[in-house]
Amino acid sequence: MSSLAQCDGLRPKCSNCQGKNTACEYRDDGDLSKESKEVILEMIRTLAQLPATSRMRILQELADESNAWTILSTLRQRAADYRQDPNEASASTMSSTDEETCDLTQNWESQNPVAYPDREDLGPNMTQHQQLTWLSAQQRELSPGQMQSDWTNIDTENAASGPPHASESESTGDGTLCDERLSKLNIRYWTSIDISDDLAARCISLYLKTDHPLLGHFDPELFVSHLISEENEYCSALLINSMLYWACMYSAIDPKTDALATEFCAEAEILWTAERELGHDSALTLAAAVFLCMGYLGQGRDHAVLKYLAEATNMAGRMGLFSSEAQTGNRETRDFLDLTGAPKSAYMYAAWGIFNWLTLMSLFYHQPGMLCPTSPPLIAVPKGRRLETSESLVLPAEVVSWLPEYMGDTFPYLCWFWTIVREITWVYYVDGQTSLGSQGSLAFAEFKFRELLAWTNSLPPQLTPKQRTQHHVQIMHGGLKGDQRLRTFASNTCSPRAICATSTTQLKRLIVNYRVNYASSNVTILWHTALIYVMNAILEMNPKDEDWPTYLLHCLYEYKSLSQSWRVAKSIPRGLLSLTIRKGGLLSEKAYQILWDIENSNPHQMPGEIRAPFMLDLERALSEPDTATVEYLANQFEDNVIMETYTNIFDKSAN
Repeated sequence: MSSLAQCDGLRPKCSNCQGKNTACEYRDDGDLSKESKEVILEMIRTLAQLPATSRMRILQELADESNAWTILSTLRQRAADYRQDPNEASASTMSSTDEETCDLTQNWESQNPVAYPDREDLGPNMTQHQQLTWLSAQQRELSPGQMQSDWTNIDTENAASGPPHASESESTGDGTLCDERLSKLNIRYWTSIDISDDLAARCISLYLKTDHPLLGHFDPELFVSHLISEENEYCSALLINSMLYWACMYSAIDPKTDALATEFCAEAEILWTAERELGHDSALTLAAAVFLCMGYLGQGRDHAVLKYLAEATNMAGRMGLFSSEAQTGNRETRDFLDLTGAPKSAYMYAAWGIFNWLTLMSLFYHQPGMLCPTSPPLIAVPKGRRLETSESLVLPAEVVSWLPEYMGDTFPYLCWFWTIVREITWVYYVDGQTSLGSQGSLAFAEFKFRELLAWTNSLPPQLTPKQRTQHHVQIMHGGLKGDQRLRTFASNTCSPRAICATSTTQLKRLIVNYRVNYASSNVTILWHTALIYVMNAILEMNPKDEDWPTYLLHCLYEYKSLSQSWRVAKSIPRGLLSLTIRKGGLLSEKAYQILWDIENSNPHQMPGEIRAPFMLDLERALSEPDTATVEYLANQFEDNVIMETYTNIFDKSAN
């Protein structure tokens, strides 16, 4: 209004401005009353007397309160309570915060149903008693009476009635081939090792349907086609011998295959040397390098693991698939737009399969010389026709001509998953830099956590963690839950801790579901990282959950099952028990009883030292990686037993 006219204060326009096109503007030059100033000052001073956690809680409670005197009265009461008993007031605040956290966590779960499925989605939930009953069937020598008295008693009379492995399409060792063309295999064309066509076909078949949906480092359709037709464009003697080095460790097929594994390794290395002398880089040679690396890991023969990892990394760089830190012979990455059809499909599988494997290794295998990818491949991700019209996959993807049924749709979404994890490994384990702050920043951890949630919310129905899905879907979600814990996300606020705890609870349910319902759980070792995550999670808790011994047994006896095929798995229970003793969770006598039962098996495996330099104690992995490995903790078992028996150095309050 005009400054020359008297304003009568009517809203929204005063009398003088009504009927005019000019805007009616008010200017209040008045000061706060003395009473208002005193109220504001008292509020600020009262808040300043309270601890930070209480201030945040009270501000949230009063956010919707419009009455100034009610606000002031509440603040006065809280300040008086704090002056009278600071500990009680703090506890009250924490109790309220815990209730809010519960609500926040429930809301979080409802907003992310794929990441946090209902119990019904994973099938009937086994009680602790049912789980221990099922577990007791796996314990040949350890009777219930030998367990700690406060570990729930095991019903031995009904032990044999525990739920058996459900039948699954990915059946193991039953003679059914994943591709009927494998029945025409002439293995003599590819190797000089004395193995029958039938046994070789079953080993290859079991690998293809068990592990290849997760690894995917070569085109399975092109491979089988050229394997049977004895063509060398998409199959080679080097690839076959290195693959059988890995696949013959599946002793579930035939215990005699374990001895054959070392023979295939020797022949593969002869072929590898000849290939390297010629200087030939190819997708097939890359795939062979992965099998040789995996084979040495599975047998606990560590000395060549880094050699083949470095060879694969540098070769991928020379081929322009992706770049890695400090790799030799690097060149600019390519997008392979000039390729089409089968040649492009072969490169897509090679690029993403090798990238995924290197990212996984950089997450757990913290050894000098370990190279981490600095960027994902530029080439498209291979996908099946069922995903042809899907818009949920954010990575560029192309439909391959033929995708075997056993592959499912897991691999393209795993590629997306590993692109998210790659930055985590780069920041936390390879001294990389993040644009969101320092290495341990909560902002970075929360950002990656939300990326993982976006990933889960984009999964198609066939990839959700329901009870009856392909086994590799279960393994994928087991790995996801481990990374969703993102330990640095556990700040001083309660909701991140609650979210981590919720992810751990989901992971525990997933491993029980997978162990009980999938026979492949005793065949593939690719899922064992989920067991390591669970063990670390339950040992970190203080106080520990009541059911923690149940999950300790699940993990220990799963490694016993895996050790039937994988020699390296035999060293992990000793390391886990050593870690449990050190964390104050187990008496030495009980640890010895469990260890005797687990290690008193597998006499057919090769003797000698077992190397296992990958991470087991994830809490120490960042600060003291040398003392966090499987083999270090396993070697410390006897020392920890002595310390637990004769000293009070370990906190026994959790026993």
